[in-house]
Amino acid sequence: MAANLMTTMFDVAVVGSGPAGATAARALAGRGLRVALLERETLPRYKTCGGGLVARAFELLPTEVHGVVERNCEGAELHLLDRDLHFRAARPRPHPRPAPLIAMTMRDRLDQTLATAAVAAGAELRAPCRVTGLHPEGAGIRLDTDREPVTASFVIAADGAQSDVARLAGWSDGRHLIPALEYEVEVDRDTFDCFAGAPRFDVGLVPYGYAWVFPKAAHLSVGVLTAHRGAINLHRHLEEYLRGIGLFPRSTQRHGFVIPVRPRAGLLARGRVLLTGDAAGLADPVTAEGISRAAQSGRLAAEAIHRAWETGPDPRQVSAAYAALLQPMLADLRVGRWLARLLYDHPRARAWIFRQIGQRLVDAITEVFLGARTYRGSLTGLALAFPRRVKTRS
Repeated sequence: MAANLMTTMFDVAVVGSGPAGATAARALAGRGLRVALLERETLPRYKTCGGGLVARAFELLPTEVHGVVERNCEGAELHLLDRDLHFRAARPRPHPRPAPLIAMTMRDRLDQTLATAAVAAGAELRAPCRVTGLHPEGAGIRLDTDREPVTASFVIAADGAQSDVARLAGWSDGRHLIPALEYEVEVDRDTFDCFAGAPRFDVGLVPYGYAWVFPKAAHLSVGVLTAHRGAINLHRHLEEYLRGIGLFPRSTQRHGFVIPVRPRAGLLARGRVLLTGDAAGLADPVTAEGISRAAQSGRLAAEAIHRAWETGPDPRQVSAAYAALLQPMLADLRVGRWLARLLYDHPRARAWIFRQIGQRLVDAITEVFLGARTYRGSLTGLALAFPRRVKTRS
């Protein structure tokens, strides 16, 4: 996908070609706007990520992503290792959404596919191209890059947890960045088959977090994460986890990364710059899943710009529209953060809750994965049923 270097003036410059950026670029280019998609690395490139596509993500991504799915999983396992409690999440049958509960992919292939779809819609990809400066210029912004400058009326920051654009635009952080460590693990075929049926999530080993095993086409992605704010040895916890579940890999590739599970303070649009995905801090606080929220925020940023474009691209209109469009997501993320603190910060309360209504809670979170309900709606239903459930057991 070669870039057309002759064009330097665009309606929108999207920085970052992951799920947020590629979704925004595809939506805007498909509506006739001139879009530059700036990616700092040459595609395809390895991206550290669990690579789990939850069902709700498929409604936001192009159909071509089905071609890079390595494994479709109709269910998932949840184990509370410290309490010997075990649950299974499953997509109800029949269900109006045909997508699997979780699909497994590798981000190099996924992001390449998303960028290709954006280019097919009319966006111009420039890669590798790193943004080094932002400067107001007339009715727009000039983006200095390590190639030639780009000028655009609006900029969408989709450049990940370590967003250069957010920093250059003057945002303070305020996000809660949780550390994660992942191994890409090769094992013998018999061992692989033991884990190939469903992704598993294990709580109770890593303080304030969980461990996971995601089965890919021919290897396992195994990782740990924690919301703990102090020092913690994730390498030790991951090695203990591997031994505890009987994984003795032939080879591993180790990758550390951070996941923002709380948005930046204040508005996520400032002047002519809009933040999306991890740059904004929109990962799910309960599961740390970020692809679906990233794609959703990219679509909403594109919608905010397009609405204002029809009446004249006023930055104040765009900012107000984006804030209004994001409000339901941000409100639900607040509910999710409350649930995450309850489940990860209070082991005794977590154990009691799962003994009382564990499967119902898993089913409620499954509905969130499917996009059928919000955390607010799911937890409201559980709260109404909870006193009756406790009473019947007393």
